Amino acid sequence: MSSGAYPGSRSHTPGAAGLALAARYDMSFAAVQKHVAVLERAALVVKRRRGREQIVHGNPDTLRKAARLFDAYEASWRHRVAAIDTLVSDDRS
Repeated sequence: MSSGAYPGSRSHTPGAAGLALAARYDMSFAAVQKHVAVLERAALVVKRRRGREQIVHGNPDTLRKAARLFDAYEASWRHRVAAIDTLVSDDRS
């Protein structure tokens, strides 16, 4: 694991090539390519060519956008659960 990896995580190091990613997981290179393609379509990663390799980089802007969306959903659902709790407790009174 390179010094750029997050300690304790299985995430790839910033700027890892496809073969390096496949070597880190119990997956074939083809499976890693498929996973990276899905992440790329979701704009969570970008690939850049360096010589014959395609280097995969995370896209922190999209991750931040997704985190904000999940935070909004969480707030909405917490509000709904609180409303249900109120209804249930009022029903028992």
